[in-house]
Amino acid sequence: DDLLLHSNLSRWIELNGGKIHTNLALHTPLPSPPSDVKDSGQVQDEINKRLTTDYTHRGIFALKGPIRKGEELIRLPATLALDGAALPVSYCGDVSETTSSSASVPNRPRNASNWLRCISSFMHTLYQLEKDPKRSSSVADKAAQKQPSSVDYAHYITSLPKQYDSLLNWTTWEIRSFLAGTALGVNALQTDLETKDAAAETSESQHDDALRLRYRTTVVPYLKYLQQKHGMFLSEEDSSNNNSSSMNSNERETKRQKRTEKQDVNLEELYPLFREGCMCISSRAFHMQLHDTKRETDVDSSVTNYYGPYLLPYIDLLNHSPQTSPKHVTTLRRDTDGSFVMIAERDIAIGEEICHSYDVGSPTSQNESNSSFTSAQTLQTYGFVDLDQTPIIDFLLEGKDKCADGASSSTDAVLTLRSSITPAVLTKSEVCKSCEELSQSTYITELRNLMQQSGMLEEGWEYWELPSLSSRDGTRGDALNNLPDELLISLDASLPDELITMCCLNFLPDDTLDELLQDEDNVLLNAEVLEDFFLGKLVLKAIINAVKAKLKSYKVHVNYSDDADATALLRVLNDVFENENCLDSSSLCWGENVASDARALSKLKSSNARNHPGVDKFIYGLAVSLEERACLIEIRKKACDMIDQI
Repeated sequence: DDLLLHSNLSRWIELNGGKIHTNLALHTPLPSPPSDVKDSGQVQDEINKRLTTDYTHRGIFALKGPIRKGEELIRLPATLALDGAALPVSYCGDVSETTSSSASVPNRPRNASNWLRCISSFMHTLYQLEKDPKRSSSVADKAAQKQPSSVDYAHYITSLPKQYDSLLNWTTWEIRSFLAGTALGVNALQTDLETKDAAAETSESQHDDALRLRYRTTVVPYLKYLQQKHGMFLSEEDSSNNNSSSMNSNERETKRQKRTEKQDVNLEELYPLFREGCMCISSRAFHMQLHDTKRETDVDSSVTNYYGPYLLPYIDLLNHSPQTSPKHVTTLRRDTDGSFVMIAERDIAIGEEICHSYDVGSPTSQNESNSSFTSAQTLQTYGFVDLDQTPIIDFLLEGKDKCADGASSSTDAVLTLRSSITPAVLTKSEVCKSCEELSQSTYITELRNLMQQSGMLEEGWEYWELPSLSSRDGTRGDALNNLPDELLISLDASLPDELITMCCLNFLPDDTLDELLQDEDNVLLNAEVLEDFFLGKLVLKAIINAVKAKLKSYKVHVNYSDDADATALLRVLNDVFENENCLDSSSLCWGENVASDARALSKLKSSNARNHPGVDKFIYGLAVSLEERACLIEIRKKACDMIDQI
């Protein structure tokens, strides 16, 4: 299957002006030896040495011979990229904007994002292939006869995976267990009220509901416009009778209305294509601009302003390896003619895999990468976490100065990791809840007693009656509403001004708050306000308590179930944890002690347990969880240090 797929795809690219190096071939672990290797002795032995089970996914390899540095590996013409550059940006028309096909709102012009244009193009390609399943064989016949053909993506679609490594394919149990407490997990499990009934009827997992709602409200209106104005997504009958030049105006309007009614149903039924498109574009698409900006003056602006997503046949079969890894051999670039080109950046031995970095930097970068993905970004985008590029294990286990939870406070280590660690998220509701609970606790009385007994009141320090936080209306509520609902907590961050302000708005008395907000509604307070003994103690204590409560959300306690797969997975993990996290003979827990979790993750990196289904998902989730918890522990430690210094 690999040989046939590679042969058809390569020939299709070459017939349309592209190039694939003759020594490259598609390979899946434990393959049959290549039939076209001339030397069955030493050369084949070298191939067998390199083709080990270390490669867990199919990829492109130098199977037929070595490749010299500087040789061109792949050249893909821009015309073969599946993208949305040719689709309209501005659109309007008689389209529905609600989740119900029977309701509509007044027309208004809108702009389609590059992502929307690309996924619409991808969906139309799938739709055409579903309408004409014989197309793939007809293209194969043309390729075999070496006849040039128009751009037909049948061979490319055939090369796509049958199952994507995507969070959309995680079960609800896996998300709740492996991504507990993380921002990814919380967002994946959010269910919109408008989709609950639909989810119940179709038995969809919770994290699919929001995607279906997005399809109905954002994508369907654009697809309707493409149907009505550009003749896309039409049935066979509509396609054959699309010429209405001989009809009068009434006949054309009647035909359009009947067709629109039918199209509404068709588009709703295309949701599976949209879902597949989301996974495909997320895990396989690239963003790059034209290398030669002079050429852009002769091209339509809707094309020159399109930097991706691009789905690139053959190129997206290459697996990922960071630029700093010895496995990295090439970098994706664009040539002056718009082609997508990959050149060997070093000598490549026979049997070696062709890997490049998926981290291509910002959408407008032309060549080298200038950014670094966090584990959460990699997992959300590509469906995996590169553990070789996850420094959180060393940070937690080898830091010089560890707090009780096992997190390092080494300043140098923090500065090194700050751009590659997944930030944690504290929500406004979590912070306000912590403030409310603190205002009702004995801590307030303890502070007042301390100030009285130490003579601070005589020195001019003050305390006050805290406002009622049962309802945050008026000026206080308006000021809180102006703050973001979610706060990112990075590993190296000082206490964010938004976090300090959020706490102060819960504690300041009404007269002080009115004076503070009399000139402007939006106000940000910084760490200087913490120099006040009473307010500083309250704010820092509230932050410490909010972080403590947040950390508890990462803890997972799982009982062995009757499900054989889940039970087997948990027992494999229990062996890795060496019973350290085993509460009893029928359960396992993680997400509480970062040192224990980091040791388990370190073992799993090179463990045979990764051969067990589900272990990789556990590893990916644990890596994201550890990174977020490290950020929270670090900021809690800073708050503890500050509260002791007041």
